[in-house]
Amino acid sequence: MAVSTTHTGWHYDVDNSRLDFYYRGTRVGHINASGLDLAVTGDFGVAAGTLDVQDGGSVTQATNRTTGVTLSTHSGQVTGDNASLAAVTIATHTVTNTKVSATDVIVISKVSGDADTNAWVSAVASGSFNVSVRNNHASSADTTAFVYNFVVIKGATS
Repeated sequence: MAVSTTHTGWHYDVDNSRLDFYYRGTRVGHINASGLDLAVTGDFGVAAGTLDVQDGGSVTQATNRTTGVTLSTHSGQVTGDNASLAAVTIATHTVTNTKVSATDVIVISKVSGDADTNAWVSAVASGSFNVSVRNNHASSADTTAFVYNFVVIKGATS
């Protein structure tokens, strides 16, 4: 198990093309093209099969950057609309997904788009989650389609 004194939480490992997650400096798992790998011993508290993200799909946003999309899978790819996003502006859209519960964690990763644009999950509710896309450039509009992958990690409060 990898140990790092500099990482806590999520860290994207560019060299290995994976998203690592750390707890108190110890890598406890990662997500890559092969799926989710956990380095956890003992009772993790997850029912068998709930981490299976083999059901996936893709969807393309229509009309503009705030138009919602629907994709009811545990993982997938969303291609955003390429309508102009002004400099230093945020556009938010809803992903309607019947597999999502309010206690779940949604992880997204950028596939392509303007180098100055990033995105994050800004809300999670039963049946949907919101993704906010921000153009960080100080003066230029973004006219590229922002593409991201997502995975639903099932969660619970008890």
